[in-house]
Amino acid sequence: MIKKFLEIKNVDFQIGGKIKVKNFSLDIEKKGEIICLLGPSGIGKTTILRSIAGLEKVENGSIKLKSNLLSSKNSHVEPENRNISLSFQENALFPHFTIQKNINFGTERNKINGKKFLNPKKIIKILNIENILNKYPHQISAGEAQRASLTRAVVSNPDLLLLDEPLSNIDENFKEEIQVNLKQILKENKITTIIVTHDSYEAFYLGDKCGIILDKKLRQYDEPYNVYHYPNSIHVVNFLNRGVLVPATVTGQYTLENDDLGLIKGNFVNEHRIGTKVKLLLQPEDLEHDDKSNLQLDVIDKKFKGTNFIYTLRTRSNKNISVFVHSHHVHQHQISDKFGIKKPIHIKHLVCF
Repeated sequence: MIKKFLEIKNVDFQIGGKIKVKNFSLDIEKKGEIICLLGPSGIGKTTILRSIAGLEKVENGSIKLKSNLLSSKNSHVEPENRNISLSFQENALFPHFTIQKNINFGTERNKINGKKFLNPKKIIKILNIENILNKYPHQISAGEAQRASLTRAVVSNPDLLLLDEPLSNIDENFKEEIQVNLKQILKENKITTIIVTHDSYEAFYLGDKCGIILDKKLRQYDEPYNVYHYPNSIHVVNFLNRGVLVPATVTGQYTLENDDLGLIKGNFVNEHRIGTKVKLLLQPEDLEHDDKSNLQLDVIDKKFKGTNFIYTLRTRSNKNISVFVHSHHVHQHQISDKFGIKKPIHIKHLVCF
């Protein structure tokens, strides 16, 4: 009986003798789960994928797939014997093959090895590359090349699919559709996948779980909702850049006080003793607009996002905080206007450090 589909235990991922990520452990419980790894450029995300694929050896720890040992200090299964498919950010298409032949390469290899593969026609249609099948890689755009490489990786129906920034070259107005289609393909075919990305919105949509890699460590590994609403460190808060940290004092079991905002109520994610000085995570959706409030802050910036506005407000202590307001709210504020915040402030999750 397979206990965990993928087990990575205490591995130092390195390339060229240089450790990129230290003491990394991660489990994928079930076949078909999608894991997204987030982190800044150069942090070692691609090195992790290369090591799982067998392109880099590991000097300590272990990597197991379906209870089979793939990598350890004394054991290394070669890439061609792992049934793992890796799609690089640079697409790595064969330049002398048409796109159709590039896609067929994976299915033909499966035929030789007696392994099942997916119907290429369906994947080709879903990823919208029907019109480039007879072209060569140099004749198509970077975004088309990424989708072709993605198709080739998926149709081979691997035990584990590794995608390195798979949508980074796709136009923004087309990316959301491709995200939806990619998730459909992976879930319908129960393809266990690890996706490396620097785009948190992409990771939150695609991933069953997300891992945040910062400063050579896996800082948090959890469901997307929990990563966003319950970040476990200031490192993660700063990386996600979804709010600001404001000083506050714990005043009760469900309350704290900030000099600029006054009383704030909610449920603490972690226990804090009364009187403790903390840094409270304040996210744009935590505050409500109220023109009649006596808590009035200065508007210093305003961004229109279609469905909403994001107002940047300045407090008396010169702290900048952001607030989401629906684009159909009663009236809009201009820069230098006063903006009212509803009191008392109630935040569902009080995340404090």
